[in-house]
Amino acid sequence: MKNGAGKMARDCFALRVRMLNRVVSAIYDDALAPLDLKASQLNVLVAASLRPRARPAELCKRLRMDESTLSRNVQRMRRRGWLRLAPDSDRRSHWIAATRQGRMLVVRAFAAWSTAQKEIERRLGRDGQAALRMLAGKLL
Repeated sequence: MKNGAGKMARDCFALRVRMLNRVVSAIYDDALAPLDLKASQLNVLVAASLRPRARPAELCKRLRMDESTLSRNVQRMRRRGWLRLAPDSDRRSHWIAATRQGRMLVVRAFAAWSTAQKEIERRLGRDGQAALRMLAGKLL
């Protein structure tokens, strides 16, 4: 094709990474489904649980996530009682913190996460795991 569609479909890194992300996310989402939790939510919850409180920009940077996606996730998780928002002293910003219920959910999610992690490890094999870690290290 003269318009390059064939080359893009065959060689595009973004396409491959997005497909890989969907497959990996589905494995984690399936494992976490009994907890009514998505992998994307668990990522936010874990990041918030690792500190007493965090600014949205800090979580966005750490998770490589845009603010609107974080905001949507935080609002859903706040309604479920997993996260809380606290105004900053200057009242222009706010802090995000995991609630006790949210931190307990991380503890409960560990077994499901481990199951998904082992499945990904099995599918990738040792060489694939090493390659993925190496690539992530180069790009992140």
